[in-house]
Amino acid sequence: MTGAPIALSEYVLSHHALSLGRQEARYIAAQYLERAEVATGEALSLLSEIRTSNHEDCSAESRQFFGLKAFGSKYVSQIGIADETGALMCSEPMGALAQPARLPATEQGDPTVMLGILSDRKTMRQAIVTLRINDHNRLVARLSMQALDIEAGASYFQDNAIVGVYLEDGAEWMKQVGNWQPTSESDTIIENAVSERYPIKVMVTASTAAALSNINSLRTMTIVMATIGGVLAFGFALWTTLRASEGDAFSRAVRNREFIPYYQPVFDLFTGEIRGCEVLVRWLRPDGTMVPPGQFLPYAEATGLIRDITRQLMTQTVSDVGELYNRNPGFKLSINLTAMHFNDLEIMEDIKQIYGDSLIRYEQLCFEVTEQHPLKDIALSRAIIGRIQALGSQVAIDDFGTGHGGLAYLQKLGVDIIKIDKMFIDHIGTDHSSQTIVDTLVDLGNQLGLGIIAEGVERTDQVEHLKSIGVATAQGYIYSPPLSAKAFLEFARKAQGDVAPARTAPDAEAEAEVGESFAALTVDEADPAAASDADASPDLAEEQRPAA
Repeated sequence: MTGAPIALSEYVLSHHALSLGRQEARYIAAQYLERAEVATGEALSLLSEIRTSNHEDCSAESRQFFGLKAFGSKYVSQIGIADETGALMCSEPMGALAQPARLPATEQGDPTVMLGILSDRKTMRQAIVTLRINDHNRLVARLSMQALDIEAGASYFQDNAIVGVYLEDGAEWMKQVGNWQPTSESDTIIENAVSERYPIKVMVTASTAAALSNINSLRTMTIVMATIGGVLAFGFALWTTLRASEGDAFSRAVRNREFIPYYQPVFDLFTGEIRGCEVLVRWLRPDGTMVPPGQFLPYAEATGLIRDITRQLMTQTVSDVGELYNRNPGFKLSINLTAMHFNDLEIMEDIKQIYGDSLIRYEQLCFEVTEQHPLKDIALSRAIIGRIQALGSQVAIDDFGTGHGGLAYLQKLGVDIIKIDKMFIDHIGTDHSSQTIVDTLVDLGNQLGLGIIAEGVERTDQVEHLKSIGVATAQGYIYSPPLSAKAFLEFARKAQGDVAPARTAPDAEAEAEVGESFAALTVDEADPAAASDADASPDLAEEQRPAA
């Protein structure tokens, strides 16, 4: 009597698990393809800019221009000029690669834009993008060997999958092999993703056993229940499958409003006074555990649920800090937006509906545009930013210098503020290049009349250097980590009473509350190794963590 229910439930569960496995493989392929397209697109954009700016030779001025463009790029490690034989005539920076600078030869009939792979015939592979400038010479951009160094998909799937990124002619750009090797076609799930813009394709080969292992607990439970009663086991298997089809835990968490705002104070470096805060997101589960943002934000953005989460956070800020901001009209409330928010005008309706009649005025709002994912429609994005500014709110570029937009965003979007990323602030006093970048960004911001905020400030020497170059506003652990609403209100009260602290901290009651709130985050967030890669989309909650 139990045989039929067990067999049927096994079929249903296995079919469901394999379906989820194929979805996971497609997701992994899509993530790698997106990164490959973004890296290639950035290289081509830089080469086009160089060609139109008349730096198509090996003069000292052009080489300096090459070096600046490569240095400011996220994925391009070297830019130069090669002749038709493939010999690199000049390139900057010279020390970008140890391999000999010899590219494939080209002919006059070759396409204007070409994508190729350099290899040492062992393990080193590196993509190059070339752009023809005349019958003999091409501009060349070498992509970093870490350009495709990402983590995508569930961990159990990554360990049992092979990811390959290839050009259209079969040249291998990257291959990542887990701890599993296929033995037969029946043992594998194969999914492909092909670019519509570039000759790039991705193939993910994964283990069916890994996909099926995801239902082991359900299989065991089904057998136990079938032993007690076949009919009960059959009903349980169907109920489990139906429950799974209703949506994953993340979707339920969004519906249950489990995402809450945390607030990281922003300070005036010269007076020590609090100037407001940045709103960050936390996933607080019903059992009290806290999920780090790096573990769920990429999925939230990929599924579009980030819109609902942002809307919930903004609504909660009115209840949490509305009275505080009503008493302090000079306070700013910074809210992070992702590229998805600029696909249509929905965000404008959310802003008006939530803050229009609230105690938080439009003039107190600042919306941060992240560079982690490129804006699809620059013209529409500029129009949305203009509407936000028309309300009286400000717009900032977050993580400036680390993402896709860079100087192009400054030129085209018309923002009010730039936020200098923690990766540059970290090396003030220890790395001349990073410190020079900070000084240059500050000088650029001043020349353009933009406000400047330093993120991730953790040491007094960083504070002193930022003050010496005129940066007045900063946030970071030297002042405070992100706080729950209760702790932030107490923190603001104490900060307003203590005008210029060397290092501001909550009083005993608030400190205890912070400690309880962050107890579950000690391993995941304080340890950089446990956090997800910054490339994964830190958009809505990329707060500055202390150095390990």
